[in-house]
Amino acid sequence: MIKPALIKGGLITTALLSISLSPAALNANKAQYLPTEAQWCLAKGCIDLEIPKTYDQYIQGLRNRPALGPWRGMWFRFASAKLVAFNMYECSSLDLIFIRDGKVVDVKANLPPCLKLPCAQIIPIEPVDEVIELQAGRAAALGIKAGSPAIPKLD
Repeated sequence: MIKPALIKGGLITTALLSISLSPAALNANKAQYLPTEAQWCLAKGCIDLEIPKTYDQYIQGLRNRPALGPWRGMWFRFASAKLVAFNMYECSSLDLIFIRDGKVVDVKANLPPCLKLPCAQIIPIEPVDEVIELQAGRAAALGIKAGSPAIPKLD
């Protein structure tokens, strides 16, 4: 679990991030909708990205949200490369794009929702400094794979 003191400047600095398992997040039944503040432009178009900045926003992530549209995602940014763990508790099916130093290092595609705790942890093959969540199947549809460039831009 993340402690609020480990967040600096909107970036999580913990070594292992377990999204959506804090007591506060487990008691939250409302979905969060954050403004899009960045874009990741690819050959086929640009994805608008929401950026969680607070502890609660990181933990809530995309829980209780309907499926994302094809051109929308959530961008988790970390102060430095860390081994992170996500889970799919009360999320729609997603693709998780794990990024380090502007390159995709791992893609976990078509992850099914987890409706009952405990949920499996989704962990990249190496430490990362960013993770982008997209609608399930989008990584393949957009040609995103390990080695692809990944340089989202703030608006």
